[in-house]
Amino acid sequence: MGIALILAAALAWWLHKRGELVPNLLRLGGSGVALLFAIRMLETGHFIMAAIAAAGAWYWWRSQAPKAVVGDAAAARALLGVSATADAETIQAAWRSRIAAAHPDAGGSDAAARDVTAARDLLLAQLRQRN
Repeated sequence: MGIALILAAALAWWLHKRGELVPNLLRLGGSGVALLFAIRMLETGHFIMAAIAAAGAWYWWRSQAPKAVVGDAAAARALLGVSATADAETIQAAWRSRIAAAHPDAGGSDAAARDVTAARDLLLAQLRQRN
């Protein structure tokens, strides 16, 4: 169990460094709890319960996958107001300024905040693929 917790902490740190921890917290939390339960069931010899918990973790992970709202990079760049040569820092700065207005707490809507975040995620993923 201790090794599983260390691995979970390492995964959380890695995702935090990539900027993907908070957007995926519900996804990671639900599947992580189910996986920890599966590991505990394996340790106690309850193999069927462990298999059911692991299947539940897999299902939760798949069902909570982020849905792409912004389909192409051109639309994402237009939404954030960045050029095609923008680096990760520029994209993050543009996202921060756009999310400040799009967030529901600032008078925006859930859909607008999701679109702005999806645009940022799409552009950052493309940058990672190029590098």
